[in-house]
Amino acid sequence: MDLNANSLRRAIVILCAVGLTAGAYFVSSGLHRLWWPVWLAPLPVLLLAPRLRAWHAFAVAVVARALASALSFWHYLHDVVQFPVWLVLVTILVPAASFALAVVFYRGLLRKGNPWLAMLAFPVTIVAAEYLFSLSQGTFFNTGYTQLENLPILQVAAVAGLWGISFSVNLLPAGLAALVSTPAKPRLRMAAALAAYYACVLSYGVIRLYSTPQGSNSVLVGLVETHAGQDIFPPDASSTIAMYQGYAAQIKSLAAKGAQFVVLPEMTALIPDAVSAKVDEFFQKTAREAHVQVLLGVIHITDHGGYNEARLYSATGEIETVYRKHHLVPTWEARSTPGTDISVLPQPAGKIGIEICRDMDYPKLARRYGKQQVGLVLVPAWDQDIDAAWHGHLSLMRAVEDGFTMVRNGKVGLLTASDDRGRILAEESTHTNGAFVTMLATVPVRHDFTLYQEWGDWFAWVDLVALAALLAFLLANWKVQPRRLDERSTVHAQA
Repeated sequence: MDLNANSLRRAIVILCAVGLTAGAYFVSSGLHRLWWPVWLAPLPVLLLAPRLRAWHAFAVAVVARALASALSFWHYLHDVVQFPVWLVLVTILVPAASFALAVVFYRGLLRKGNPWLAMLAFPVTIVAAEYLFSLSQGTFFNTGYTQLENLPILQVAAVAGLWGISFSVNLLPAGLAALVSTPAKPRLRMAAALAAYYACVLSYGVIRLYSTPQGSNSVLVGLVETHAGQDIFPPDASSTIAMYQGYAAQIKSLAAKGAQFVVLPEMTALIPDAVSAKVDEFFQKTAREAHVQVLLGVIHITDHGGYNEARLYSATGEIETVYRKHHLVPTWEARSTPGTDISVLPQPAGKIGIEICRDMDYPKLARRYGKQQVGLVLVPAWDQDIDAAWHGHLSLMRAVEDGFTMVRNGKVGLLTASDDRGRILAEESTHTNGAFVTMLATVPVRHDFTLYQEWGDWFAWVDLVALAALLAFLLANWKVQPRRLDERSTVHAQA
């Protein structure tokens, strides 16, 4: 189709491609996502790109991807999380530009007569860009998270991390687009290669799901949460004490039902250094009387700054550990000091670790627990209601990557327990306008070895090397005059 022949038809085709790609990304990458549209989301733009000038293809791709991200996340990032405008723009436009570069890279190799390399270039560029972006901004917009409900594909994380999932998701549309522009014989070989790849991926996922180790130790974990409204701390000391007395009653009730651990949410209150010891005494007594281990999240305010802490009190009334959050939320926690240490606690059932909320968005920290053979990670957290199912489930990826069970208490979100395959074992909403919500879940304390915990982000590095090699190939052949797609098809057909 010659898009230059009719400007109106050209505009309609471009608008349709932008609309289809943006719409598919919107419903698969937003706060209430579907896992399957993202597998086809880039296809309209990829089909169109070889028939446009390079900068036209770049512009179309940027608009499509940025439009989807803006519709999905602008309100959340700017109004809910309260990111400054510049940071919202970076979060939206950098991935959009990366997507556009991947489209242009695909277009360039395809027009040079290299459909196989074009098919690989698109997912390789996406993965490399997502990895580099994650080094400063975390992974929470990574394509791999779209597949949290697609359990067979999710198992790829145990081998290649979320980078392997992102590659698999983006390979399919690039392959389908390349097939359209490939002559008959090469097309059959390419289709067979794609089918073989996805057969291996799905087979591995299904086998891993149905080969979950049995006979592990387990513990009964209780979770309890309450809030007086979004973004609200207790306004004064008496309100804090009243809230903690309510928590104590729920802790004792859960312990009476057999709970061995009780997890409270992140930042239950602002605790000045002057009253920190009194809070410890209160929960030490509560844990000792209920004979249960209690994990409490607080903001500890000292003369040296604030610390987002998770304090674990033993069943005998001792402070077992104080874990400090590593990855602080921009703007919200700008005055807090990040922690550097992890907390690994040997227990009769196995090793237990602690993280706090946004820490679980970063694979490297969870991998440290995996390498310590931790079998259960307890996570006090704070979500924003609107992102409960999205941000609240990102930590499922860490459990699959590093082979541990995860229990997460999301203030203004969800109470969630999941296993090392990403299955949700139990879940409750905490949206109650002040009433206490509790949940009991029997969870395995089992560490399962994964290749990812051993080798880390190896797949992302492979993609970076592949990207450099493909760029070198394209630049080395830059002066070779490309033939029109229809001309190449005619030549192959005559041969």
